[in-house]
Amino acid sequence: MERMYRPQRLIYDLTRKYYLVGRDQVINQLDILPGERLVDIGCGTGRNLEAIARACPGARLFGLDAADVMLKTTSKRFAKAGLAAPSLARGRAEALDPEAQFGIAAADHILFSYSLSMMDEPVLALQRAAACLAPGGRLHIVDFGPMDGLPRPAAALMRGWLARFAVHHRPEIAPTLRQLAQSEGGMVTRQRLARGYAEVLHFRRS
Repeated sequence: MERMYRPQRLIYDLTRKYYLVGRDQVINQLDILPGERLVDIGCGTGRNLEAIARACPGARLFGLDAADVMLKTTSKRFAKAGLAAPSLARGRAEALDPEAQFGIAAADHILFSYSLSMMDEPVLALQRAAACLAPGGRLHIVDFGPMDGLPRPAAALMRGWLARFAVHHRPEIAPTLRQLAQSEGGMVTRQRLARGYAEVLHFRRS
């Protein structure tokens, strides 16, 4: 992670601007109340956290990332913007521990923005995140979809390009959320974007 993102951090947001579809849509749907706690899993350069800080003043923001260089980039971003810095921690989503990492008992919102598609154990990451939600808390997910509505050559080209960076569509995300909803009495919504290029999912814990 450190080797990959150390050079990329300088151009990361510019290069991701056009193909990470749906990020702003999810941020606009967060509906965070003042004082509620949001953890951004795989917070990267802090692009999403900054947008949330501006859209949801009063929210308590936290960021988790496996690469220390990205956490430093997030800190610099907030300092440059003159915004109160979020609490940041280095770690893997599969080992999320809000109390140990951030000093909070649970999260009201947990965001996965194009991070599950990079994980080796996305199911474990989702299960751990759901366990870290407060009652009534929500998971918000935006990531690559099956691309089944795109022309086959375009879909194959995109999948091949993503695979070069160990990024893959994770078809297990939706079934895992449905299982969590059944076991915990929660609710799941799912929306396809751009003919299946991406998808947005929300899980609310009862």
